[in-house]
Amino acid sequence: MREPDAMHADKPRLEGITLRQASLADLDLVCDLAQELNLIHHQAWPDVFAPPATPSRDRLHWQDSMLGADRAIFLVEDAFGQSLGFIALSLIEERHSLLQPMRYGRVNSVCVCPEARGMGLGRAMMAQADDWAREHRATDMRLVVWAFNEQARKLYQELGYEVLSHTMGKRLA
Repeated sequence: MREPDAMHADKPRLEGITLRQASLADLDLVCDLAQELNLIHHQAWPDVFAPPATPSRDRLHWQDSMLGADRAIFLVEDAFGQSLGFIALSLIEERHSLLQPMRYGRVNSVCVCPEARGMGLGRAMMAQADDWAREHRATDMRLVVWAFNEQARKLYQELGYEVLSHTMGKRLA
């Protein structure tokens, strides 16, 4: 495992950390944690991402991310049972006529509380994502990471992810 950078040198590393699959009983907790995702994205690109709001605004989104055999959310918790983040996953069956048929896992969201960053939680959740996808007969993993999120891009590259495509956009007058 990579050594923590200087900014996080005083943080504990994964001792007592557990990952568990979230259930609907965890929905409010996931909604609360996700506000950090909303904030990070909104601060970077306010023209694209909505500002944080009451956590209940996103209940249907996160509920949908939990339900079904092809979706899961895993919570990462400390030794005291406090949730420090989550990862939301789904399975995709690619059946497009121009592409090879494929079943792959997709990382939809990764969230780590600010006070827990630099402890290796992102790596642990990504390893859990790989295991979950393999258990569901996926042969690849995919994710989308926004261009402004340099820290996440660096982590994904260190984990073996490579650019498969570029999504480009422009504002219309």
